[in-house]
Amino acid sequence: MITTTQAGYGGFRIAGMDLALPMETLREVTPCGALAKLPCAAPYVIGGIDLRGIMVPVIDLRIVLDLAVTDIPFPNVIIMTHENKLLGLLTESVTGIFTGDEKNTDAVSFAAADLPIYCGCIRRSDDGVLVNLLSPAALIMLKDVPMTEDPESRRLHSTARAKGAVQNDKAQPMLLMRCRSIAFAIDAMAIHTTLSDFTIEHSAIAMGDCRGVINYNGNMVPVLDLMNLCGLGKLDSKAYLQAFLILLPQGMVALLVSKVIDVVRIHASEIISMPAYAVPKPSLFRGVLPDTATQHKSDMTSHYFVLDHAALKADTQVISLAGANTSGQSGASQRSVQKHALPGGQPEKRRNMITYQLNGETATPFEQIKEILPFTDDIPIFDQGGPMLGMTVVRGRSIPVVCLSRLVIGKSMQRTAATSVLVVEIDNEAMGFAIPALESIEPAQWEPELPQLGGSERSSLMLAIHSNKLAQIGLNNSIRMLPVLDLEKIARAFRAKRLVPV
Repeated sequence: MITTTQAGYGGFRIAGMDLALPMETLREVTPCGALAKLPCAAPYVIGGIDLRGIMVPVIDLRIVLDLAVTDIPFPNVIIMTHENKLLGLLTESVTGIFTGDEKNTDAVSFAAADLPIYCGCIRRSDDGVLVNLLSPAALIMLKDVPMTEDPESRRLHSTARAKGAVQNDKAQPMLLMRCRSIAFAIDAMAIHTTLSDFTIEHSAIAMGDCRGVINYNGNMVPVLDLMNLCGLGKLDSKAYLQAFLILLPQGMVALLVSKVIDVVRIHASEIISMPAYAVPKPSLFRGVLPDTATQHKSDMTSHYFVLDHAALKADTQVISLAGANTSGQSGASQRSVQKHALPGGQPEKRRNMITYQLNGETATPFEQIKEILPFTDDIPIFDQGGPMLGMTVVRGRSIPVVCLSRLVIGKSMQRTAATSVLVVEIDNEAMGFAIPALESIEPAQWEPELPQLGGSERSSLMLAIHSNKLAQIGLNNSIRMLPVLDLEKIARAFRAKRLVPV
């Protein structure tokens, strides 16, 4: 929660500069398509953008500051408002909404009489980066910039006056979005950024509500289907065009939507409560917002489901996926590692573990898992007595499937809807291990290895299965020590044993 001195800001970047505007001046971020020409003499006014029937002038701050102008691969436009006027700012990327302590704002002064657009700097509370603050008052006073009146300011003023809004019921920015025909709203201050140009890449975590990962600033961020997460249906691959990112202590998660509509300001009193039985997951919602409160009337909906951002960030699936953020260009094999100190001061690489049920909860390094497949009926069972169950063909590749329960503890597993197949790769060959059920993806805080007894008397397969490796998983009250199975080592030993002539 923001304290009295914690103000909200929207961050963006252009020409290598980290810039920000006060949150109350931000309306939305929209992709910069073809700009309309405007009869304007100011060279920094590069055109106008059609914002739902309103022509908003767009300025390029690089020209204002006499900096080099180069092509931007995926330009966006930040729509700001000040004194009931709208203005668009060209940007290379949006760095998200953040808070900062107003008491620690470093103000600057200039000798010139002209009102400068740079008014100081502030340190972000999320990552500690020092950001340059822009003056909204100076931006709308730039010479020869045509100004468009903001209709949202009129609406908010008339709504507050009509309802006699009390002073402590302050207007809050809400991000409006749509998933197919269902409209949602969420506190804009809870959103790190919105995305419109991205490619969803396949990942081993693509299961359930997760569709894969996207590359955001060099991080491979898990992507969730918002509509499916809320239990209201599923977005097909052609239905999601945009996404928004939320930031958790464990990492980032992206939520897929069909379209980000707008950012409006509403009063909390405008949100109407709804019966808990009206939606499958009532804990994820604060209520509904009539479209009359937003002035975004549509034939598709008469209201917006207001998401509870705190409940969304507390969802177990969201938390697990946030911990699966990876770094690198792409692919499940490139994992994020951070150094931390073990007891005794030894540095060690921290890596994610995928946990699953076997004979109790068991862990495997997540970097080993190339794919996770459902255990379907198309896997023919041809050996009921041994660990080898059968074989499946996926995308032109044959994958032998081994029952990990039979191999490790000598007992057949009971197949359920949760049964999955963990696919590993050895020497360019794939092997799948059938497991009863997946549990989570979490970072290992510590990976000790106990002494191994009777090593010379055991086969390489038994040595791989009984490695005595452990992993400390979880934080606070959820800390537990789990056995670790090196599935790549087990797969290699199992293959070698099967290839020995009888």
